[in-house]
Amino acid sequence: MNTNRTAPAQSPVAPEILQRLRLCTSFPTPPPVAMQVVQLAQNPDIDLARVADAVSADPAIAAKVMRIANSAMYARRRQSANLRQALIVLGLNATLTLALSFTLVSALKRNPPKGFDFRAYWRRTVLCATWGKLLAAETGRRDAEEVFLASLLQDLGMLAIDRIWPEVYGGIAAFSLEHARLAQHEHNCIGTDHPHVGAALLGLWNMPAHLGRAVQHSHDPGAAGVEADERPFVRTVAMAGELADAWLGSRGNEVALRRIGQQVHKQLGILPNRLAELFDQIREQLPVAESVFEMDLFDATQLQDITETAREILVVRNLHALSEVQDLQNKTSRLEEENVELKAESTRDALTDVYNRRYFEEAVAREFETANRHAWPLSVVFVDLDRFKEINDTFGHQAGDAVLVEVARLLGEVLRDTDIVARYGGDEFVLLLPGVDAGQADSVGQRLVETAHGRTARLPDGRRVGITLSLGIATCDGQHRFPAAADLLAAADAALYHSKRSGRDRYTCYETIRAA
Repeated sequence: MNTNRTAPAQSPVAPEILQRLRLCTSFPTPPPVAMQVVQLAQNPDIDLARVADAVSADPAIAAKVMRIANSAMYARRRQSANLRQALIVLGLNATLTLALSFTLVSALKRNPPKGFDFRAYWRRTVLCATWGKLLAAETGRRDAEEVFLASLLQDLGMLAIDRIWPEVYGGIAAFSLEHARLAQHEHNCIGTDHPHVGAALLGLWNMPAHLGRAVQHSHDPGAAGVEADERPFVRTVAMAGELADAWLGSRGNEVALRRIGQQVHKQLGILPNRLAELFDQIREQLPVAESVFEMDLFDATQLQDITETAREILVVRNLHALSEVQDLQNKTSRLEEENVELKAESTRDALTDVYNRRYFEEAVAREFETANRHAWPLSVVFVDLDRFKEINDTFGHQAGDAVLVEVARLLGEVLRDTDIVARYGGDEFVLLLPGVDAGQADSVGQRLVETAHGRTARLPDGRRVGITLSLGIATCDGQHRFPAAADLLAAADAALYHSKRSGRDRYTCYETIRAA
């Protein structure tokens, strides 16, 4: 979560209502894990190990983090096999925010009210959160998980009102009323409405202030009275709620869907025909959200019908609109390019563009400590180009450079996004594989050797030269321990020496030579 916006906001409700909220014993409070996550989020120097400690403290939350990291919401080239990999995929900020979402939902699901339509509440809540994350991703926001959390908490005040003033929703279908009518009814009964109650409750829980402001203004897409730098965040959360209402209430209402299409375009710059495509994505992502929150809320046939209706109504066919779409796509593409962090020259090898030795040594020390603390596996692979000196002597150093570049490309293609490839020196590369055990590392070694057989490097004069690799692999896990990172590297280096001495073009796992 954005640590620059974490100070609790001043309460937007009357003191007597705030006191009732403070003294209410029947309303669930955030569990200790949630409060620990809030504290961690305020620390700008938080590291992966401390986040892992917090998440691992609740096995159910850890399982949800794993599930969502491997879900359609976070599509990646390879699945995360353990919590360590999931944390890398999600990132520290996203992990903290999602863990907080899961802990709060778990608390709020306990002891549901008897008269309040709890199922309708969660249908809108889960739909809001899913729309919020999708809208944030579509508009290029980096705080998609925070939008997800704020959208999830939009109607928190309704649960509090029902616990403290159960007569407010007695005899009315709260989720069938338009918001303006519902808010007026709440004002008539208790002098305030559920967005203000929800924001006050988040303040009592010491949640980040911007989350409270987003909840307070969750039915105000214009974000009136909100500071300029927070308006895009608040508007995204509000539009998630508007889309949830359009989805739940329209049932093919053309006027409602066209209105929401215009509103989303005005507030977020998303054109109606693109919004129609997002309806398709929502249909795919809702089952993921249901699974993570362990709820069965939506009928698959109904999801399909609503999606088809939205697509038919929202798709714009005229050339002017299509031109606007292209302009918007171009603008989004430029923004994405601008947002990509520049690679630090001090951490990269100038020739191959993989990491350099200094970066690798810092990374392996960090990963070794984390792996030991959490009993996670960690593998290291030394990679050596066979007969590289002969290539240099026969074809020249430019040819040798071409071979090195091709090998770096090969390594990047075979490995995961979360693995680290570095040039260790000369013709030697080294791979750092967090979360990879001995069996998985053996498969990596086999795949690298076999892939190299089918590759050639194109030399500056147009000729091609074949590539073979010798590998040495060492793994630190439950069966194999090393006193320090340097010992793990030494083991991988010894395995590499064994491969070269045994005829090259092969891989050796340190465990096999240690056992011999």
